[in-house]
Amino acid sequence: MKKRFILILILATSLQLTAQEYRKYWKDGKLTWNDFQGTHTKNSTTNLAYTLSYHTDKKLLDNVLYFGLFADAYMDKALSFTHPNFRNNANLAYNQVIFNLIEISKRKLQKELMLLDNIYQSSSLLMDTKSQLQKRILDFQEESNNGLMSEITEKWKLITEKELAEIPIFNLPDYKKSNWTYGLYGGLNYGIQAGDFKDIFNNTLALSFGFEFSYHRVLLGLNMSLTNSKLNKDLQDNLLFIPKGEKSTISMFNLTVGYPLYETNKLKIAPFVGYGSTALGETGDKKNKTETTTSTSIFGLNFDFKNRKRVNFTPMLLNIREEGNSYIRAQFFMAKSNFNPNLSGYSFHIGIAYGIEGRFLSKK
Repeated sequence: MKKRFILILILATSLQLTAQEYRKYWKDGKLTWNDFQGTHTKNSTTNLAYTLSYHTDKKLLDNVLYFGLFADAYMDKALSFTHPNFRNNANLAYNQVIFNLIEISKRKLQKELMLLDNIYQSSSLLMDTKSQLQKRILDFQEESNNGLMSEITEKWKLITEKELAEIPIFNLPDYKKSNWTYGLYGGLNYGIQAGDFKDIFNNTLALSFGFEFSYHRVLLGLNMSLTNSKLNKDLQDNLLFIPKGEKSTISMFNLTVGYPLYETNKLKIAPFVGYGSTALGETGDKKNKTETTTSTSIFGLNFDFKNRKRVNFTPMLLNIREEGNSYIRAQFFMAKSNFNPNLSGYSFHIGIAYGIEGRFLSKK
């Protein structure tokens, strides 16, 4: 099975390399007669075979990863040909103009692909672009008498080179960014007990998760954590009583507000304060578990180590265009709770989490 997989991988790689050998991209340089590897026909002395299309892909530019539909255009060297008697500089210049027109159409197609309202418009856009390209090639062929009028070919050569200099290969439109961001995270935090809590609870390892939003630069969080601890003393508050040696659940829920003091493409440092509740309860399979709850105030500091920014410029799911990134978060915070005069204290938390954040983009 392993040998079969290796053979399939080698075959797929060789087929891909073979396919690449027959492709000539505009960026590879000007045409030469070595690019025309096909056999001429009785009805035609020269032909530049090409493909204009698009595909879903990703591209890294300026350390930003772009996802979406990318235009593609190349000359098929295996299907392109010129009769040996017509291999002269004038005919090569004639084919170079056609090659330039193909590249211009590809760049225009790319610009339009980045402004689609949804992905389903891409097929008709490609058809329109191909029609416009074919018409322009036909206009050039008629005006230059299929390249026999060298001065007309030279005029078109200068025109197309000027257009290529003015149209960028890939230029991200200036999208309007939403003032709101959204995200979520999940991770673990280690809690160190203090005050009355230190005598009753052991240090804990909690599962933490939450949702985050921001408006401009104000950070809003909805955070939860769940853990349990074996009791070093009897735990009693209102109707809740758990004897020493048993376990108690510890769950926290809070809302936070923060503001980044420092932010770059790689790091965000943001202090925060919050208010919520802490609940202690019984464990086990009992249906009607007793629980007690009190208010909790927290404050802390987040260090978000951001990964590479990603931009999805082609609206796909729900016609959404967005940008965002993932991050690794180191978190430090303190929580204060007061259940009763004999059950009051602090807990210090050190956490690590993985999160994602994003914002919507729209055309201006």
